[in-house]
Amino acid sequence: MMHAVIHCIESNDYAEWREFAEYQSPDPYDDFGWFHVTVGATDIDGGNDFQVCVSTRRAVWRVKRSGKTPGILVDYFDAANVRKAICDRIEAIEGCSWETIVEQLRTFMKWEYEGMTGK
Repeated sequence: MMHAVIHCIESNDYAEWREFAEYQSPDPYDDFGWFHVTVGATDIDGGNDFQVCVSTRRAVWRVKRSGKTPGILVDYFDAANVRKAICDRIEAIEGCSWETIVEQLRTFMKWEYEGMTGK
């Protein structure tokens, strides 16, 4: 059985994770952001890129109003909670093939090849 492995997590709004970690939300109970995550799997080299929206429950309405859906919910929006939530959700995924893992990841993240597979 293969497991999803995170190679990289980056904030779409900051050049480096350190900058995001220094960010202090005006209301960390009502905030959201988009993140780039490179995910691979045990037993294979490389990975694919995904985009995921991480949101607090109070901010969900703003995300949905923009026509998007948050993929991961957190109670408090800061770098530590965002990283933990992304890692916990992704690293819990397993499958018998990379394709099976990707299908599970696509349920809450946008895949770099989204729309190109005919699915």
